[in-house]
Amino acid sequence: MSRPQTADQIVVTRPGEYWCHPEIAESYDSGRFDDLTGRVYKWLEERIVEKAIRQFPSRGRVLDAACGTGRITALLRRHGFQSVGCDISPAMITVARRRFAALGYDVPFVETSIEQLPYPDGFFDAATCVGLLMHLDARMRVRALREIARVTRGPLLVQYVRDDVFQRMRTRLTGRPAGGAQYPVTTDEIGSDLQQSGLIGRATFPVLPGVSSSVLMLLEKQGV
Repeated sequence: MSRPQTADQIVVTRPGEYWCHPEIAESYDSGRFDDLTGRVYKWLEERIVEKAIRQFPSRGRVLDAACGTGRITALLRRHGFQSVGCDISPAMITVARRRFAALGYDVPFVETSIEQLPYPDGFFDAATCVGLLMHLDARMRVRALREIARVTRGPLLVQYVRDDVFQRMRTRLTGRPAGGAQYPVTTDEIGSDLQQSGLIGRATFPVLPGVSSSVLMLLEKQGV
């Protein structure tokens, strides 16, 4: 298994491999949220998630797809949902289970690929997917969205990193892609993803407009 050059690299060409390294998983939260900017971003993002999940069925069963270290899974649990986390990385799941043990929560975590979730159609009342789509190309994003939608009866909350003029200028100045993402997307690309996945947007929540390229979107299946 090949290694990225540095442990703090965010943009990776093979994220499934990158996040499986134990040292990467152990330092993931501190690397993202320890400084002031990270703490402010985390606080704002979680407030938006809390606002969006008000649309989820009360106390429903919710899948946190690509859950990583379980930050959003824990937020769902705190708000009374029956959260379930899944991730491709056993190292990330190890960190998540330790976090939940400390919180006293009993939440199942499943190691699996987003491309083939081990659940029947409509098994969950809702789903979240925060922190994944920006690492997938267009073909893989659609496959992921379709699979999450397949196992979900209700709304989906997903995160994109949006490409715009401000972010492209920032990338040129810093030499880093917008939002630390392998695949930032335009509004048209988001629309294409949703159309191909059989989804429609209900609400859009920019996290830090003009500063961050991160946007959370509340989606539902067409015809629901």
